Amino acid sequence: MKPSFTRVARLTTVVVAASLPVWGFIPSSGASSSAKNVNIVGYSVVGPAFKSLETAFEATPTGAGVTFTNSFGASDTQTQNVAHGQQADLVNLSYQPNLSSLVTAGKVPATWASQELTYGHVNTALTGKKTQTTFSTPGIVTDSLVVFVVRKGNPLKVANWSDLVKKGVQIVTPNPLTSGSARWNLVAAYSSQRQLGHSGTASRAYLKLFLSHTVAQPTSGSASMSAFLGGTGNILVDYEDDAKAALAAGDAIQIVTPPQTFLIENPVALTNTGLTNPSAVAFYRYLFSAAGQGIFASLGFRSVLKTIWTATESNFPRRTLTNALWNVNNINPQGWKFVNPFFFWPTVVFAKGSTTSPTRGLATYDEEFAGTAT
Repeated sequence: MKPSFTRVARLTTVVVAASLPVWGFIPSSGASSSAKNVNIVGYSVVGPAFKSLETAFEATPTGAGVTFTNSFGASDTQTQNVAHGQQADLVNLSYQPNLSSLVTAGKVPATWASQELTYGHVNTALTGKKTQTTFSTPGIVTDSLVVFVVRKGNPLKVANWSDLVKKGVQIVTPNPLTSGSARWNLVAAYSSQRQLGHSGTASRAYLKLFLSHTVAQPTSGSASMSAFLGGTGNILVDYEDDAKAALAAGDAIQIVTPPQTFLIENPVALTNTGLTNPSAVAFYRYLFSAAGQGIFASLGFRSVLKTIWTATESNFPRRTLTNALWNVNNINPQGWKFVNPFFFWPTVVFAKGSTTSPTRGLATYDEEFAGTAT
C-alpha cells in the first residue's frame, strides 16, 4: 500500500539551461536597530538555544540592558526574508549558501567568515587553547550530525541507511525548497553510499529510493520534529541537537547515529547593520566564548571551541575509523560551491544524451519520485 504523501511544496523539474531562482518578497516585521537592541534571525531548530544564550548574556556586564528581537524559521525562507528587507543584525542560518545569498543581496559583507577571528577572537590557526576552533571551516558557530529519530524501543530495529529503504519504512524529512536541514539530510543520504565505496551512480539510485520512502516534508526541521512526534512516519532524519533536545524533553523517541553520517556546520554572521551595533558585536563575541559555547553544548550542539568540545565530547557518540564522518569537501573539494548546484539547482540539467543522470539538480529531479515507495 502506498503511504500517504503530504508536502508543502514540490520542487520543479525543467530540462533547460540552468538559471538562478527568483524569490518573491515576503513581508516581515522586526524592531528597528538601536544600540541596545539586537535583531536575531535564524533557522528554526536553534531558536530555543538563543533564548538561553540571550538570557545568560543579559546577565553579564556587557549585556546589561540589551534587548533582543528574534525571528526563527525555515532557513532558506529566513534567508530570503532578510534579503528582501527583514531587519537583522546577526544571522545564524543552516548552511553556508544561505550566507552567500545574503552577500549577493548586499546584507552581509563578503568577509563574513573572517568575523570569527576579528570579532569572535577564535580561529583554528590560533595557538592558545582558549582560541582554537575544532574544525577549520571559518564562520561556523555550531556543529552537529545527521541522525535518525525512531519511536521508543526502535520497533523497526533501524541501525543504518539501508534500513531506511526497506518495505514499510516511512521517512519524515523537511522540504529542501525551504529548509537547510533538508539539504543536509539529502546530502548525507547520498554521501553515506559513497562512504561505503559505492559508485556515484549507485549513490544517486539510493537517494532516489530514500526519497521514495518519504511520507511528509514539512517546511523546517522543527516542523518535521513536530510532525513526527504527532504520529507521522516511523523515522525522522534530523539534526543531532534537535533530536537530543526532544529526548531531554521526555519525548518517547530514541536516537540512532548511523555508522556513516555527515558533519553539519551552521554559520553565523553579523550583517552590515549589525557591524554598526555595539550590542550585536558583543553578542557575536559571546556566542564564541567559553560561556556561550558551553550553553550550546549543554543543549546538544557540538561546540566549535576546542576547549569546550574536549570537555563535552563524552556526551556524544564516539566516532571510530569504521564510523565515517564526511563533510561537504569530501564530496567535492569545492564544498558547497559544487554541492549546492549539483543537488539543489532549481533547474535540472542532464548529461548529454541522458534523461536520467543529472549533472545539476540531482535532488530536485529525485523529488519528483518522493513518496512513491510501496
